[in-house]
Amino acid sequence: MTNGAVAAPSHHNQPAVDQADRLVPINLRQTGPTPVELLISTRIRKSPYWHLSMAAGCWRAEVYNRVYHPRGYLRPADGGAMAEYHALVNDVTMWNVAVERQIRVKGPDAESFVNFVITRDATKIPPMRARYVILCNESGGILNDPVLLRIADDEFWFSISDSDLMLWLQGVKVGQPFDVEIAEIDVAPVQIQGPRSVDLMIDLVGPELADLRRTGCWRPPSPGARW
Repeated sequence: MTNGAVAAPSHHNQPAVDQADRLVPINLRQTGPTPVELLISTRIRKSPYWHLSMAAGCWRAEVYNRVYHPRGYLRPADGGAMAEYHALVNDVTMWNVAVERQIRVKGPDAESFVNFVITRDATKIPPMRARYVILCNESGGILNDPVLLRIADDEFWFSISDSDLMLWLQGVKVGQPFDVEIAEIDVAPVQIQGPRSVDLMIDLVGPELADLRRTGCWRPPSPGARW
């Protein structure tokens, strides 16, 4: 299947390259306008913050890791995505990213197993630190590019992008001598992002957040912490 594209006038987003013979991957094939509503049903999961996203004005969403993902809060008449982008790069924003499911690998062989499936050295990740990692199939194709958190010597969390990584990890473990448990845990991330994000988190949590290292993890001092 080809996309039927022909050479176009040069533009920074539309270079003058004849792409008539370019093969279009299945997931990139477009079928034109689709004026349909997203059906909200019990087949797709909702995050603990779904109702809060609705209260905040969410008006469009998609499905990501079999969870509804809020993708727009400001209507086009109010500035739309560009206004949200302006807030992201100039101020501070809070995003419901509970769709980034957490796959936990825990057990005596957790480090060895994680080192077996990622493309970087898991032995160099200290506890309470995170790293960006890539997992590949046997041909080198990328399966997922999660943030990997090392919670303890024997516990890792994969904060995954959109794919069934848990099933792949469980499949890899079959027949292998790794003493680990692999499961999706009930953790729903929220993302605070923007140049004023540190200021906001210090106001919410306390001055200790100012000393949090890049890619560092942090636990509240007690379940009764004020935030």
